[in-house]
Amino acid sequence: ASSCTPECDENLKPAVGMAFDNMEEVEEFYKAYAHNVGFSVRIGQKRTVDNVVVWRRFLCGKSGFRRNNEEEPKKELNGEKKGDEKKRTHARKITRCGCEAMITVKRMKDGKYAVSYFHEEHTHEFVTPRKQHLIKSNRQVSDKAKDTLFTCHAASIGTAGAFRLLRVGEGGFEFVGCTKRDLQNYHRDMRSTFKDSDAQMFIDNLRKRQEINPGFFFEYVLDDKNWLTHVFWADACCRKNYALFGEMVSFDSTYSTNQYSMIFCPFTGINHHMASVFYGAALIVNETIESYKWVFQTFLKAMDGAAPRLIVTDEDQSMKIAIEDVMHNTVHRLCMWHIMRKLPEKVGPPLREDEHFYSTINSCVWGSENPTEFEAKWSSMISEFGLEDNTWFSRRYELHESWIPAYFRGVFLGEILRTTSRSESANSFFNHFIGYKHALVEFWIRIGTALEEQRQNELKAGHECLNSMPPLITSWEIEKHASLFFTHAFFSSFQKEVRASRDHCLIENISQEGDVRTTIIGGARSFKSREVQFNTTSKSARCSCMLFETRGIPCRHIIMVLRGAKMSELPSHFILDRWKKTVNRRVVYDSSGNLLEENESSSLDLAKRKMVSEIHQTLDDTIRLAEQSPEELEALRNLLVDMKRN
Repeated sequence: ASSCTPECDENLKPAVGMAFDNMEEVEEFYKAYAHNVGFSVRIGQKRTVDNVVVWRRFLCGKSGFRRNNEEEPKKELNGEKKGDEKKRTHARKITRCGCEAMITVKRMKDGKYAVSYFHEEHTHEFVTPRKQHLIKSNRQVSDKAKDTLFTCHAASIGTAGAFRLLRVGEGGFEFVGCTKRDLQNYHRDMRSTFKDSDAQMFIDNLRKRQEINPGFFFEYVLDDKNWLTHVFWADACCRKNYALFGEMVSFDSTYSTNQYSMIFCPFTGINHHMASVFYGAALIVNETIESYKWVFQTFLKAMDGAAPRLIVTDEDQSMKIAIEDVMHNTVHRLCMWHIMRKLPEKVGPPLREDEHFYSTINSCVWGSENPTEFEAKWSSMISEFGLEDNTWFSRRYELHESWIPAYFRGVFLGEILRTTSRSESANSFFNHFIGYKHALVEFWIRIGTALEEQRQNELKAGHECLNSMPPLITSWEIEKHASLFFTHAFFSSFQKEVRASRDHCLIENISQEGDVRTTIIGGARSFKSREVQFNTTSKSARCSCMLFETRGIPCRHIIMVLRGAKMSELPSHFILDRWKKTVNRRVVYDSSGNLLEENESSSLDLAKRKMVSEIHQTLDDTIRLAEQSPEELEALRNLLVDMKRN
């Protein structure tokens, strides 16, 4: 083989007799020399006496040859491997060529190490300066890279995204210190390291949260092998939200998460800003009746036994039976979003692209106000589009009383079934941080970050409600009065009814019997007349459209009647607490007397986090200023290096 002699500054080159205080200095020196020249270093053989290294070799990365047992497994013609050899996903490239370059160091009597042998020549070419950052021994996943990886995963950004961030932040690939594959391998090894203790770490995390805030609730179940099979948790903020908004709940078990294939089952609802709110969640290993019964029983225990009036779920028989056994008085309905999103795959290509078909089925599902109307529209739709033999539509019809709104008019839904956009939003919210490869600890970090973001959005909406007023569309006092109480999001829905009352409602007839005044209201855009019964003494009103009973919104017809009664304010019974700006100011305690408020960090932790944030900001500002002058930049670097050493 041809011989290659490195060219470098003599001060960087090892020499026999050169002394070092410890073995770490030897390794650092030889690697600095190797990387400057352009080759990788492998740590070679060593000899120890009384646990003290007395002799060691540092080799070129291309020293030796691949051993026979490192060869690739031979495969049959059909691609199957022979014998019981472990299958490789890809063939490993040969990197060794028998290079003999090395140094040997020995321990001297004074405890220092001296170079006793130096073989300078190599049998291969050297790496060019542009590629020196790719040398294996010159690559290391730094603490900063690890912190960035952790931060990105907490924000549901993958390892590849973390590496891109590092590359941009450091100013190029050559300054990151590792490759993307190195970072991915580090993440893989990290997961492997705590795999056996993952569940214990997860439970310990829950227990720590409870120690910080007694309002945090969790329970779990282990099987006879001491494996985690069920776990449920709800922090103090979740439990308070349920106390304020928990009359209707959405429960979803369609998320398969983490590397153990456990099923993630979140409980969610709608808050006063008409946004999704988290009530708690469970992880279960299977979808049996007993598993769901445990989940619902534990959920009720967390919520001090208060069952929701309505629960919306996906279509699952085990879940249905469990709800009937545990929540006896709760109305159970199926999620329309889960049903309607399957529609395109259940019909043939012609209907899949037919806008008239979608318009017809939406009119049937959403536009039917009573069972008779639904039956007629459904029958007409099935006949018009030739769906008589479609088993999916037949099965949906068998379940129609569980998902068609016409069969539960008057049941308070509070927007939980009104549109698919909110279900899509919730689905996207959870899918964003769920992944089948995540360990439980990673899952916990991701969901914590996602909930922080959700709660920050609620704080922002609350801030806007209390520090601004929505623009009014009429001069009506009743609209202005409502704007003082309702959140902006809900007031927007109320305004739609105000506008419709002003522009489209006409009184057709008024009659009175005792304290009850009955008003028939129609209009150019209303194909049905509505009847409003208004009690002139109590100021209560009930409309046949049942919008208030179903969604909590005073309808256009009631608004017209109230204006006709010369009322300048919305009666208090039409201002539900759950839609008020100030509802979350209510102080809520659990049955044990714990205050249900968010307090997941001690004041010391908060002060520390604030200080770290301020230091980061100050350092970033200082670097930006120092970049204008090479001298100042070098001085700053030297100052930071000295601080690190001390």
